Amino acid sequence: QFVNYDGTVLQSSEMSEGETPKYNGATPTKPATAEFTYTFAGWSPSITAVTGAQTYTATYTNGTNQYEVIFKNEDGTVLQRSNVTYGETPKYNGATPIKAATAEFTYTFAGWSPAITMVEGAQTYTATYTSVKNQYEITFQNEDGTILQLTNVTYGETPIYNGVTPTKPATAEFTYTFAGWSPSITVVTGAQTYTATYTNGTN
Repeated sequence: QFVNYDGTVLQSSEMSEGETPKYNGATPTKPATAEFTYTFAGWSPSITAVTGAQTYTATYTNGTNQYEVIFKNEDGTVLQRSNVTYGETPKYNGATPIKAATAEFTYTFAGWSPAITMVEGAQTYTATYTSVKNQYEITFQNEDGTILQLTNVTYGETPIYNGVTPTKPATAEFTYTFAGWSPSITVVTGAQTYTATYTNGTN
């Protein structure tokens, strides 16, 4: 008899003493596992001339499987693609992933999702980021360009002028009264300069 690793009979025949058995069936197979792929290696024991009833069992060599591991950026761009052996822990060898800043946020690489673990199958890891709201320089200046207040304000907040009320020296003809800022103060979306404006009254 020729049997597979699990005892399944592959071939059975009657032979005369002194004859050498020959296996005439399909090459035996053993299903792969997540870890191993098996290749038929021969029979155990080695085939010899018939001296009595004998069972030969298929033997196999095993090769450890490799799986594709992909590291990609948040936008889906592939940063690294490699085959890694089952049981090993993949390693990202590329440059630190980046995500372009927006007017509102600056992003810093925070790691991979899911967390990196040893290989048990194909896996894709995606870069993750932390975000910090940007700050912008907000300038309040007098009509003549003199800086009255200079501060950094977070995106989306409304700047507040905390200084003394701006003034403009009177002339022989006019007296000036602070009237507000130009342009009108709005929430921060970038660097901005506000200039004091005045109404004038005839002396």
